[in-house]
Formats: sequence, structure tokens, C-alpha cells
Amino acid sequence: MDSDRESERLFSLRLSRVMGDIGVNSLLIARRRKTHLRIETLKNVRSLLGDKNATEYIFGSQSEATTTPGMESDTDLLYSQNSTHVVFDWKDWHHGKSNLLVLKNELTPPQHCYLQRLKGDCPLPVVQLEGPDDVMDGEGRILVANTCNELHDWLQKTSESSEIVRHGPSMTYDKMIDHVSAYHCGQLPKECMFMFNRPRPGHWPMHCTLAKARDVGVFLVPQGYTEGPTKPSMCRSTAFLVPPKLTSYPYSNWQWRFTTSLMERHLVFEFSHVQVKTYTLAKMIRKTVFKPMFGNRFSTFHIKTVMMFTIENYPPDIWREDNIVKCVCLLLKTLKRWLKQKYCPHFTISGVNLFVGKLQIWELPKLCNIISQLINTKLQCLFNTRMDNIGLRLLKCSGLEHLSYQNVSTRNQTNGIVLHELLHKEISIFRVHIDDMITDISVDDSLSHLFILQSLFDYPSDLKQEVVSLLTPFLCSTLASMLASRCIYLGQPISQDIFKLYQLSFDLDLMSSRLKFASMLFCRGQYDEAATVLTYCEGLLGPEMFQCCAHYGRISLKPGTEFRNKLIDLSNTEVVHKHTMLCITFSKEEINCIPQHLQFEMILNMEAEEILTFYRWKNNVVTDCIPFLYYLQYITYRELHMPRIAQTALHNLLEYTTGPPQGHIDTAFNMLAHCFELENRLDLAWMYYNRSLEIYDRDNVSIWHAARILQQCLH
Repeated sequence: MDSDRESERLFSLRLSRVMGDIGVNSLLIARRRKTHLRIETLKNVRSLLGDKNATEYIFGSQSEATTTPGMESDTDLLYSQNSTHVVFDWKDWHHGKSNLLVLKNELTPPQHCYLQRLKGDCPLPVVQLEGPDDVMDGEGRILVANTCNELHDWLQKTSESSEIVRHGPSMTYDKMIDHVSAYHCGQLPKECMFMFNRPRPGHWPMHCTLAKARDVGVFLVPQGYTEGPTKPSMCRSTAFLVPPKLTSYPYSNWQWRFTTSLMERHLVFEFSHVQVKTYTLAKMIRKTVFKPMFGNRFSTFHIKTVMMFTIENYPPDIWREDNIVKCVCLLLKTLKRWLKQKYCPHFTISGVNLFVGKLQIWELPKLCNIISQLINTKLQCLFNTRMDNIGLRLLKCSGLEHLSYQNVSTRNQTNGIVLHELLHKEISIFRVHIDDMITDISVDDSLSHLFILQSLFDYPSDLKQEVVSLLTPFLCSTLASMLASRCIYLGQPISQDIFKLYQLSFDLDLMSSRLKFASMLFCRGQYDEAATVLTYCEGLLGPEMFQCCAHYGRISLKPGTEFRNKLIDLSNTEVVHKHTMLCITFSKEEINCIPQHLQFEMILNMEAEEILTFYRWKNNVVTDCIPFLYYLQYITYRELHMPRIAQTALHNLLEYTTGPPQGHIDTAFNMLAHCFELENRLDLAWMYYNRSLEIYDRDNVSIWHAARILQQCLH
């Protein structure tokens, strides 16, 4: 008996170590959560600047940090419409907003309701259809259906294939991202109040967490089950029968469902590291053992619910590194008990059976038997698990060193890979939003945005301050360049205020804003000053620096070991400011601050038809820092009549283009070809313009340059 306990304890310790090695460790848990919360904040600050009346939330495994690289978890995006006020009672009606009244009756299932549209100027019901989702019921009330046509149209426009897939309350054109349209309600419905009133042991959740959960309200999302008059209920429940008096079907299109995603986020964020490992391990078992037989009908949400009840009902001292196997088995025992009862309660909403509409009656005993086998064998199935090489890792921890582990990464390697992916994800979102923001931005818009950001900087939120610290330097750089471009066009001197804006922009990242400044100096004919800035920028290059291109459809190379070490030691914000080189973007308003040859990059893009959201960068001139540095050095030192240094810069640019294709390599080739034009080597210029076209044959101005070179040769 003692030997069994010791064996289980050793297995738990090895399992805990393996989970840490595949990314479920304190570093990545904290960084995953912080990164996604910062992305969420960035999107909502950007919405504020763009007057978009919606708040976006990131839910699911990625933001909870309950995933691993091998799980390939998707991301759940929820869009809450801020212009709409949801009320439970007429007395809560809000003047000046679109109001929706929650309707329920004795036949309405728990967690579900209808939404009646009310007028915004007086507390009366709307009597005519207004929106694309409005329907009229048998009593003449205007209800809002859950068809979410506006979101569907936007996704269809954004999708390259225009194909939209619906599953549950979400829509998607990309299997890795689910989009859900929702309304937020600051009040809690009665069925959600039981979470705060029902008896519990008291050690979890903590009182402060319950207080936060009480204040976040609920969302109303399209209901997701598919039962109707022609499809019998999988788990018989009178609550889910379709009332015969409602003849307009599909009945499900009229219903909305309460969801407590923000509550659940607070609860999951209270999990200890051992509890996160246990929960993630249970999710992996679901994906590898249960999903092949039951699909997503037995879902991650079932596992999350079981996990919360298990934490609540068992003492806190069981959650230890050397007890993980028992913790997972306790979770499975709780689930097994519910399967026998044919009832899975919801943790935050009363009266809900989570098995309804998901698992069929005959499937429950089958699932129960599989769980019994897992419990009886003490999770020995994990030795055969290929996901994240868990089986191999466990064998290695068991001392079987004679096996081959070439494909098994170390903890440091996994941490480096995941941290880079998180940084790249954050920069990608940043790029999409700033490229969209500056495409048609004016000087007045920039000033207005800076004023709003300054007001947010005083907000008592570290996340908002970090987002502002990224957006403010970028806007300063853009505004400075737009004002300088106007001065160059009018032949006016650059004011000290513009120089101060440039100086404020230098904190954006390592180099991009400084290169924009150098580009302006070159266009002003201040070649000595430009050369000084370029020399400083060249001195910043080194193994701890990383050139990151996060534009859609472009390749970003993997960073080196020195940069990955910085990712481990520093936050994402610090890494961006001190060790990252972002792409340089010039809008049409900045055109006079761009070397004349690069101005042609806008020729095709200015004439292009409407561009998809993630390709909005094509409206601008975009280049990577390193090739732009060498190009500016070449044309600057050429103007200064310093041919030896100019040739060194040309050699460096040529060396750059012979490396692996990355980022905006087409623009780099175009700059290189222009250098050879200036050297009167039209043969090499022709070759490199064509090399650019070979890599990206669409929206590439090099086809115009190549034609121009050909015409020169013919004459």
C-alpha cells in the first residue's frame, strides 16, 4: 500500500515537471494572461480612438493560460455592443440609448430569454422593425433575433474566402478564432445570484474574487443548442421543449442566453499553479481520449465546470505538485457522479443541466466507463499520449535514457518559443490597428488621439498605461512626420515643436522612429544630421536585437538565443521598447518625408480597390528597419560625396537581401535595385527588380520600375 502511494507521488512529481516543461509553468501562465489582457486593452483603446461603440473581450484557453503548444487552442472573441442598454425592468430604462427588455415566461429555459426592443426617447416599446435582426412575435412585440447579421456581414467581408461557419453562439472564418456578438447587462439575473448565496465550504472562491464577480454583470449571447420541433431532446427536459403556441420556427433564433464569461475569468485567474496544471491536464485527456468518440459535444466547458466544483468541495491542501494524479482523479470522480445522475450543474447559473442538448442518454454510461478505467489505472494512458510528447517526456523522467528524444524540447526552449509567439501576436494586433488608424488620419485626428491617450495615461490601470506607452510614441512619430511633410512641401522650416514630437517618438521601439526622423532630415537636405542619426542607429544593431515584421502575409524570422533570453527576463512592453525593431510605416500624408524613389511604392496601392482589414498596411509605404537603414546610408553618403562609406552601406544591403526572405523583402530589393541604378548598373537593377517580383508578384511597384529600366535600355 505504501509502495503504491510512493509510486503515485513520484508519478505526480514527474507529471508536474512535464507540464511545466510543455508550457504550464508560472512564467508562461503569467505572461499568457498579461499578453491577452494587454491585447484586449489595446483593441478597446483603439476602438475609443476610432469612435467604435463596442468593447472586445478575449476569452478561452489562451487568455486563461490553460493551454499548451500541442493543444492548438483557439481564441474566443466576444464583441459587446456599448450603444445598447439591457434592462430587466421598465424602471431601469435609459434615455438616449437603444434599450432591450429581457423577457421570460414559465416556459423559458433557465439561462435563456428574449430581448424586446424599446424606444430610446421614451419608455415605450418599438412597434416597427428597425434593425436587420428584428422580428415580430405573435403579440406584436419587436424582438431582436440572435442572427447577428451585422457581424456575419463584417466577417464575410473580412474573410478571404467569404465562407462563414456557425457553431453554437459563435461565427468564424478561421478555425483558430471564434467571434461572438453579445450584449452586456450590468445587472445579474436571479439565476446567477445563487452562486453568491448557496452554501459552500468557504475556502474557495475567496471573498474578494466573489466581490469582483458580483460586479461584472453578464453577457447575452445567441443561444447555441439546436433542438426544435423536428429534433427530439437528447436529454429529456421539459425546460427545453418548444412551446407549441410559437409557430414561427426556428424558435432558437429568437432566444438569447446568459453567459458569465467575466465571472469565470476571475475564478480561473484564482487557480493556483497546481490547479492550472490539473485543469490543463484534464483538458488534454478530454481532447485525446474523449473527443475522438464524443466530439466537442463533451466540451472544455464541462471540464471547467467540474474543475471549479472540485476546487470548491475539496480542501486546499490536496493541491500539491506530488498529488496531481489524485487531483485529476478527484475531478474525474466528480464528473462520473454527475454522469450517473444525468445532470451536470452550472457553477454560476442555477437550474441548468449542461448535458442537455449535448450528450445523448445512451452515451452517458459509455463515457462513465471510460472515466472509471482512467481512475482505476491512475492515468497510465498518459504514457501513450503524443500531444506535446507527454508520453516520451514521462518515460524520460522515469529514467529510460536509452530512448530517442530528439524531438523533445527543453523547458527553456518551450518558454522561448511560446514567449516569441505571444510577442508576435501582440505586435500583429498592434500593427493591424495602427495601420488601420493612420491610413486616412489627419493632423487634427492625431492631435485628438494624443489628447485622449494622455487622459488615459492618468487612469489607474497598468494595462492602459502600457498600451498608451506604445500608441503615444507611434502617434507622435506620425504627427511629426505629417507636419514635417507639410513644411517640406511649403518650403517652410521645421519648427521646434515638430522636433520635440520626433524626440517623444523615439521610445516606441529600438529604431523605427529614429529612421523616420533620419528620412525627414535626408528629404530636407540635412545630410550631415541624417548621417549622425544613421550612425547611431547602426550602433544599436546586435544579437540582442530583433527585427519583427508582424504584417499579415509576411514572414518574420525566428529570433536568436540572446533575444529569447530578453523575452524571459523582461516584459513584452520592455522588449518592444528596448530590443525590437518594428516595420516603418509612412502614410500618404507623410509622402514628402520619404526618399523620392520609395514614394513610388504608393502608386499601385493608391489605385487599389478596397483592401481587407489585415492588408490595410498596403495603403502605406512599409519597409523593415535594417534594409531602410542601409539604403538611407547609401543615398546620404552619396550626397555627402563619401563613396567608400556609401559602398559599405550598399554591400550591407546586398548581404541582407541574400539572406532568408523576411518581412518586406520586396521593398528591400527595390531599394537595392535603385542603388544600382544610381551606380549606373542597369543590368543589376533589372535583375533585382525582377527578383522582387519573383517573391511577391502582386501589388509590387517593381513591375513599373522594371518596365522603366527596359525602356531606358531600348533607347
